[in-house]
Amino acid sequence: MRPPAAKPLVATTTSSSSSYNQHEPRPENPLLLLASSRAAKLSLGCPLLDRLLSGGLPAASVTEIAGESASGKTQICLQLALLAPLSPLSSSSLFLCSDLPFPLRRLRLLAPKSHPDLLDHVFVAAVHSPSDLLSLLSRAQHHLSHPTHSPHRLPTRVILLDSIASLFRADFDASPADLKRRTGLFFKISAKLKELAYRHKCVVVVTNQVVDVVEGNTGNTMAWSSGRQVSPALGLSWANCVNTRLFLTREVGSDGGSTRRHMKVAFAPHLPERACEFVIRRDGVFGVEPAQR
Repeated sequence: MRPPAAKPLVATTTSSSSSYNQHEPRPENPLLLLASSRAAKLSLGCPLLDRLLSGGLPAASVTEIAGESASGKTQICLQLALLAPLSPLSSSSLFLCSDLPFPLRRLRLLAPKSHPDLLDHVFVAAVHSPSDLLSLLSRAQHHLSHPTHSPHRLPTRVILLDSIASLFRADFDASPADLKRRTGLFFKISAKLKELAYRHKCVVVVTNQVVDVVEGNTGNTMAWSSGRQVSPALGLSWANCVNTRLFLTREVGSDGGSTRRHMKVAFAPHLPERACEFVIRRDGVFGVEPAQR
């Protein structure tokens, strides 16, 4: 079964070290997020990763997961989508996918055999452009404001966007006019995501890709991954649009076989800067204790 390519929301019926600096954009005033810090959190399904994040991802907040290809961003999002119905949120999830095709086979593999019905609470929509995303978010707002009252339908309180950078690959160049237009779209998208998060107490997760840091200090988050220095895509303008940034990095062994992955808290109003190693297995994403290395 293939995920929907059209705009309507469709249920899946089967359903290294990093460096930070004083120029790093900080999230909004933490005092504005005190309510969200007390709100229900979405577990990552692993005690070690939840400990890193002080219990999980908070509701009423926008969390970015940045990292290079194959660092684990999509894997974490799929796991979150399946955990949403079992969490204190007791929620369905809306998965907005711009990196097509949607990995439906992997989602099915991650679903525990004891809970096959979890797939019925994952809704997928394809996103092709920034304007397409804004349209879908407006429709999602209407859906959240007018929920369907059904004993078999959980409310939607988890929104996953994979990924934001894919929407800006084309149609923009380095001209001042295009940069201004792109920044304007960042703020519109961010405002809509935060409105959905705050008003409906949603957990909003956005993945982002990385670009190589060629020279100098960009003022943005930087980390070493796969032997090169990288920074989250879309620059400082987008960095100021999220409340929390998690950075995933990879270290490939000299033999070319073993890979070590780390999840790092780049910035967050409620968390210190810290990191945890993790692995991606057939049954999901799990943290690794230092003694297990």
